Amino acid sequence: MNFAPDKKRQRRLYENVALVAVRQERLVTLLWTRRGRKSTTLGNLAFDELSSKPGKTVIGASASLLTGAELVSMTVTATEQAMRVKREAEAMRSVYLVNAEEKQLDFKCADQETGKVYRGITEENFVDIYSSKRLEMRLYFDHTNYSRELIIAPNPATARGWGGTVFRDEAGFTHPNLETELQLAVNPIFRDDPTFKMIYASNLPRNDKHPFFEMTLPPPDAVFPAKPEGHFYRGQNKMLIHRVALCDAYAAGHVLYDNKGDPMTLEAFRSEPANKIELPHSYDLIHQMGGNAAVDLRALLTAQARGATSCGFFFVDSDSDFRAALKFLRANLGPGRVGLGFDPASTTGETSNPSSFTATEERGIERAQRVVVLWKEKRENVQKDRLRQLINTVASRSSGGPAVRLCIAAGNERLFSQGVQEDMAALIPVDLIIEGGSVKPLPPGYQEAINYKTWLGDIYSAAVNDNHYAMPCNDYFKQDQRLTVKNAGRYECDPEPDGKHGDTFVSGEMAEYALMPRAMAGPILVFENTRSSRIISSRADRSIAG
Repeated sequence: MNFAPDKKRQRRLYENVALVAVRQERLVTLLWTRRGRKSTTLGNLAFDELSSKPGKTVIGASASLLTGAELVSMTVTATEQAMRVKREAEAMRSVYLVNAEEKQLDFKCADQETGKVYRGITEENFVDIYSSKRLEMRLYFDHTNYSRELIIAPNPATARGWGGTVFRDEAGFTHPNLETELQLAVNPIFRDDPTFKMIYASNLPRNDKHPFFEMTLPPPDAVFPAKPEGHFYRGQNKMLIHRVALCDAYAAGHVLYDNKGDPMTLEAFRSEPANKIELPHSYDLIHQMGGNAAVDLRALLTAQARGATSCGFFFVDSDSDFRAALKFLRANLGPGRVGLGFDPASTTGETSNPSSFTATEERGIERAQRVVVLWKEKRENVQKDRLRQLINTVASRSSGGPAVRLCIAAGNERLFSQGVQEDMAALIPVDLIIEGGSVKPLPPGYQEAINYKTWLGDIYSAAVNDNHYAMPCNDYFKQDQRLTVKNAGRYECDPEPDGKHGDTFVSGEMAEYALMPRAMAGPILVFENTRSSRIISSRADRSIAG
């Protein structure tokens, strides 16, 4: 595809290149440096679309117009948010006034709620109506025919009704959960309507779990020397990314200024201490894995690529779904040792946690999660029957024999887990793990007391991050694995609105633990004394060397 610049447009080279790309592709991301004329360019791109012919609709959906929990408050303060809104409004007004005059089109502003049309609107009034999300900008081709741009704050409810061309400014600064919901809401429109276009624009968020961070991740071998027109590459979902870091912008003639108003060289800007924190993500656009997610994103993507055809993820809503999981497991199991992990749940609400089962096959130091199976089922007999079938499927493979053992995260479902242990005893050794229980004696490398949750989390995440795993290539699985974070030495997980709660991480670490030699592993096996509600260990504080 040829992205040669439009010579007629007197703008910086990378802006011309972006214009041509947006004309040719339905899905484009402008990953641009902060203060790189992004808002002005989006205004020009929107005007280019509107002025092509009457009847066009453009939606400007800016994260700067979001408030409260919808915005990532840790990285964008209320003051900075207000400044961004003001800059966006001023850039949009300037772009439309200048371009409308050049093209001899009648530019008018209207109030979406009242329908009032403004003539000679002041800069202050424009900013006010822009920030109130009532602004509608119209380009009249004659007395009755016009195209329009609506300025709104992005949210899933309005997204389901979007049409035309949508410009998502500051897309890296929505709340991660909101951004995920927005993408889910928009995807059916994009697939059903060939005229629908989505243009994202932002610099990088600090949060490496944000969807924008992930979807703009470049290929591992990509290099980006300074280039006036910027760089193009395809992101994780094959979206076209136009990357313009500060060095590219400077190569194209862009200049930043110091406190006295004097122009700064790129080197001078980089050397200022106040800019050091913002440089990697805001200006250099470097995808630093600086978040506290337990599983590194690049390692996870590598593991998923490795397991794309031989590892499967199944969310079971019916018997046929479960039969498909068994069939896949049967077809992809090799002769290696197999460990089984289970994180049970007994609720079925829309936002409740699912039960998660993982079957991991070992080949030397390599691991492959042959199947990860999730279900929401409160009937204990159904859950036990599914476990029984999964255990028997492993045992019936042509070589390798049955699984080594089944480890269950029993902390929240102790009675049910004990019942599973009793019912499956004839099929496989079953160990119940209370993740809050202390590991004794202290494992090598630890100086302070540690519980099973932290110890197993360290073991599992280290194995994944050291690229020893093949894993299912599935978006739900990927998001769920990344929910678990390590904070001050503890593993934590905030649930997602749809019920994701790091359950596949837990069943994965249980399966990893099941593969550990008994000489290294000493699980806490429990039964419940219902009269005193006291947990009693049948092998309490067993030696790890035992």
